[in-house]
Amino acid sequence: MSGTGDVFPRSVGARSAGSGVGVRGGFRAAYDDEESATSYAQHFDPAFGRRFAERALDALVVVRGARVLDVACGTGVFARLSAHVVGPSGLVVGIDPSAIAVATARRIDLTSTVDWQQWDDGGLPFADGTFDVVACQHALHRFTDPVLILEEMRRVLAPGGRMGVTTWGPIEENPAFAAQLDATVKAGLDDSGVVEALLEAFAWHSTDDLEQLAGQAGLVDVSCQSVRMLAALPRVAEWVRVYPSLPPLSQVWPKCDQHVRVQFLARATELLRPFEHDSVLRVQASSRLLVARRPRH
Repeated sequence: MSGTGDVFPRSVGARSAGSGVGVRGGFRAAYDDEESATSYAQHFDPAFGRRFAERALDALVVVRGARVLDVACGTGVFARLSAHVVGPSGLVVGIDPSAIAVATARRIDLTSTVDWQQWDDGGLPFADGTFDVVACQHALHRFTDPVLILEEMRRVLAPGGRMGVTTWGPIEENPAFAAQLDATVKAGLDDSGVVEALLEAFAWHSTDDLEQLAGQAGLVDVSCQSVRMLAALPRVAEWVRVYPSLPPLSQVWPKCDQHVRVQFLARATELLRPFEHDSVLRVQASSRLLVARRPRH
């Protein structure tokens, strides 16, 4: 517990007897080590994560005093923003199966206003109907059974509570990631697992698929919209050197020889250069935002 232990209801920590979603072995962690998680928080969250989290907060109508759960919170940008909105009368929990993610999120949260928890196993460790809002940002693809995790998110929602799930749009609508993918192939890293990991992140880009998933999980008032923005990144020469510090490339970069590294950086620079103007790299970013409710009865 960090900071909110004195106001955190004991019932929140009690898992419902009927929950049974196993996350151990059923969830793929986002970070390899503390260094890659820190780099993600430093470079990715300000450029992409925060902006999409702000859109989700608006769509979910998070208000002062609300109880909010951030599922697979990663480095915790959505949870931190939620804490600012709900204030001291509200409650925000960020939970992730990765100890590295939780430790990084806790370290970044200087105000200690979020309760950061590691999700060890089983279903979400909260009683039925605990939260007013439950969200999952850019992490649905990490669960081997997305229907089960949405069912768990629905379970811990109060009747009529709101759920928000943000996923990436097609990689073609995200040139910063398309350039990373192309450069990975150009550098001969096809067999490293990086290509598969990059593509996996964009698996849930279809609004029809997301709406069907929500229906299977027993949610109502389902809507799904495309959210697009223009991200301002550092100049190309700086940004391409961020890629190797972020998963999934960070998993293999230390073992790459100089030729592979030069090939990757040169190709990524070539593809992104047309997007740089006045020493600022401006690229489109696209996500899908699913919003739904738990039935009131």
